[in-house]
Formats: sequence, structure tokens, C-alpha cells
Amino acid sequence: MRFLFIHGSWHGAWVWRKVLPHIQLEGHEAIAIDLPGRGRAPAAPALVGLGAMTQTILRALPSTTKSTIVVHSRYGVAASSASEQAPDRIARVIYLASFMAPNGKRVLDYANDPDSLLTGNIDGSRLALWDWLRPEAYTEALYADCPPDDIALARALLVREPSRPALGRLRLSPHGYGRVPRAYIRLTQDRAVSLKLQDRLIGEAGADRIESLATSHSPYFSQPEALGRTILRLAGP
Repeated sequence: MRFLFIHGSWHGAWVWRKVLPHIQLEGHEAIAIDLPGRGRAPAAPALVGLGAMTQTILRALPSTTKSTIVVHSRYGVAASSASEQAPDRIARVIYLASFMAPNGKRVLDYANDPDSLLTGNIDGSRLALWDWLRPEAYTEALYADCPPDDIALARALLVREPSRPALGRLRLSPHGYGRVPRAYIRLTQDRAVSLKLQDRLIGEAGADRIESLATSHSPYFSQPEALGRTILRLAGP
């Protein structure tokens, strides 16, 4: 199997560094990409919309082999958009505490999550069109059960996030997105995308396979081996 890993807000491809080896050791191809605005894909936040995120994913999907997409947090919407445009190139999307939103919805529609520690801790610029989690909220909101060295790495690498993709409404159809199987990994201790919101998204969009991990928002740091095993189960026959 071939896997394509997609990070969430403020992060980059580096978050998957502990998970990829577990997938590769089982004989599978696994790559992680940077979405626009970070790492090897620098871009001014104001120039990055949901379409740019989607096109970056599509460029990473070969035409001759189907890929299983694993997507974290905010950019479930970009994986869904890619599914709409290239259903024949995607074997399955696995949403990890991710925004698996239905047609017509946008990330902003779910911003009022009273159980999330992100609420009230995100600053932004309406002029430059970026948002940013306050550093004092990093550990409790994102990394509550993560090793200190991973938290230190994240503090050094997190970036401002383009705001426009969160404003883009999904345009999904039964003959595009609807043809791609969906799985969801619930994170039961998540303090960023609350469990209540995760279950709401599952209820609204639907998934044929669901598993849970007892971790906070970043299991790629806290439980990479368990996460890898869960991904492989969900991707299997």
C-alpha cells in the first residue's frame, strides 16, 4: 500500500517522523508532505486558500497507484476536497481527529467548540490572513501527553497558519468524494478538537470504519507505534 500523510494547522511534514518508519517497516510506501506556507513550501498566508492546499495534495498522488491519505486536524477539509477531484487515485482517507466535514460546510462553522482549549487562545491578522495559537497554550491544548523533546521541537517549528482555507466551503458530491471510503480515528483525550466535536463530524459526514486512541491531540508524538498499527488496520481489507 501507499500512504500519504498530511499535517494539521501550524505544523508541517516533520510531525510524522516517528510514524512513517512503523508503516515502512511493514513493507508499505509512506511519505509526508508540507502544505503551502511552511517547511519546503513557503508561501505568504494571504495567498493560500483551500484550493492551493488541495492542489498540493493532488500533486502528491500518482496516477498509477492508489494512495491512502492520513490527515490530521484542520486539513481534513483539504483531503475531502482532493477526494472530490481525484476519487480514482485515493484508496481511503483516514481522518485523525480531523475535520471530516460534509458538503457545504467549512472549518469556521465548527469554531465554537466549548470543550476545546483552542477557544480563546488563537490570535490572527485579518489583514495578512493568518492565525496563530498562543505559545502558552501549546502544551495543554496540543501536547498534553507528549515527551518534552517533541514539545521543544514543536515550539521551534510551528508557523503562522493561512486563515483562508478555514473559510472555504466544501463542494462535495456522491460521484466524487462519495466514492472514497472514509475512516476516522477518535482521540478520546483531545483538548484541541474535542471528542464531542469529533463525534459530531462523524455523525454529519459518516465513516465506515472508526477506531479510538486514548491520547491527546498529537498521538504521532505520544503513541506513534499504536497510531501506526491503527492506521494499518483501518487501511487494510
